[in-house]
Amino acid sequence: MSDWNERLAEAITAVGTEGFACALDRATEALFGYKICMIFAYEGNATPQSLYHNLPPETAQIVIWDYCTGPYLLDPFYAQTEAGRCSGMVGLRQMAPDKFFQSEYYAKHYSRTGIRDEIGIFAEIGPRRVAVISFARERGEPVFSARERERLAVVGPVIEALMRAHWRGAAARGALANPLAPALPPLQILLDRIAGGVLTPRETEVIAMVLRGYSTAAIGAHLSISDETVKVHRKNAYRKLSISSQAQLFSLFLSALEPS
Repeated sequence: MSDWNERLAEAITAVGTEGFACALDRATEALFGYKICMIFAYEGNATPQSLYHNLPPETAQIVIWDYCTGPYLLDPFYAQTEAGRCSGMVGLRQMAPDKFFQSEYYAKHYSRTGIRDEIGIFAEIGPRRVAVISFARERGEPVFSARERERLAVVGPVIEALMRAHWRGAAARGALANPLAPALPPLQILLDRIAGGVLTPRETEVIAMVLRGYSTAAIGAHLSISDETVKVHRKNAYRKLSISSQAQLFSLFLSALEPS
């Protein structure tokens, strides 16, 4: 832990300066290995704001900027903030829906990032504003072990406190680089717009969960309805949308983002 303590001291010293995020990234590298570090700010349904990343431009185009055009609406980390999480540590494989890695979102966007596993710490940095620092490993590297997740969880409160101190102070000074962009519609409103208002609220809810990577059984358990009822809602929604697959549903989702 000597490296962590030394680098932590550097990160503390850097609070309130432009070098803070990089210093925090360097400190966490002492705890475990990873290739990618990203920090996003989320505020309600607004487009996420990139606060920091360590990616080269060509990779950042996919991992950061393409993500912010709308695919973030299907992201498990965004879903956590949408559900009210503003603190603590969570790993992608521990929170992702049961069929996330078989979803169209994963196939068409997430897999393009080259990321195999991801782990993040949430920190409330303002009213309704949550920052998430995430660490990722690429394909070909091992997933984060339980021991590594435990190690990060132990120091998580320190990282949260530093993020709050830095970005709350930056907001007070008016020094945040960019204001959050105008909000895209929340996922269910976006899907309702795709359908022209012909879907029932339950049908919209079901296909939103399909897009996010939930299985029929998981949707049924979450909504307290039977698997057969889930299938009926999905079938009816697909019929009204004139589609027959999740791939076609995801294409409609992407098309709906363009005018936004």
